[in-house]
Amino acid sequence: MFKIILQCMVLIYIILIVYYIIDLQKFNINGLIIDTSDTEEVKENAFKLNPVLFYNQSLFNINDPKLNYLQDINNYKNNHPSFVFKNNELFERINIPSLTLDTSFIHGSHFHFPIQHSITIIKGKNSIPLKKCIHNHNIIGVLEGSSTIYLFNPKHKDEIINKENDEIKKWGHKKLIQKGNVLLIPPYWSYIQEIEEGIIQYHTDIDTYFTFIPNLLKEIYS
Repeated sequence: MFKIILQCMVLIYIILIVYYIIDLQKFNINGLIIDTSDTEEVKENAFKLNPVLFYNQSLFNINDPKLNYLQDINNYKNNHPSFVFKNNELFERINIPSLTLDTSFIHGSHFHFPIQHSITIIKGKNSIPLKKCIHNHNIIGVLEGSSTIYLFNPKHKDEIINKENDEIKKWGHKKLIQKGNVLLIPPYWSYIQEIEEGIIQYHTDIDTYFTFIPNLLKEIYS
């Protein structure tokens, strides 16, 4: 009896995984970047699958003393690498939850798997090649510096795949992001970044209990 119940539970879980993964691939074909400092507008446009550039600095502390440590890492006089992308261990070592946006007002806690945080540190002029945002919520917050980011609607996936940054910019929505900005990117949108003088940014990836396993496998094998 227990075995039958367990098998039914596993089957239901697999069905829900398939349902939520299919649902996750929906996108707004007319999606535009929304600039706002209103949390209600953030929630509304997250539901509409629009990218949102959020300016409300009161929700996270960009003057935290721990930023000094990050600034030291970004100093050319030390021996740290000049390009670190989405490093989870560095985020945990610095322990800077006060520097990240409290995302509870966006997603609540319904069915959400523990949130994943990471840090990107890029010194000097550099660029980030095309990245696809596969999570339910994909968030980039700028702690120091600035960059130009190009966001690509999933409708352009065939035009941008396996191409250099300069070849695909014409399909992107161009935006400057800088210290204190938080960019919320809908699922299956892609982006590239161009950095002139260096940037320190954090990434927040949020999945549900039904999407985290497929998304984890995508990250491992991508």
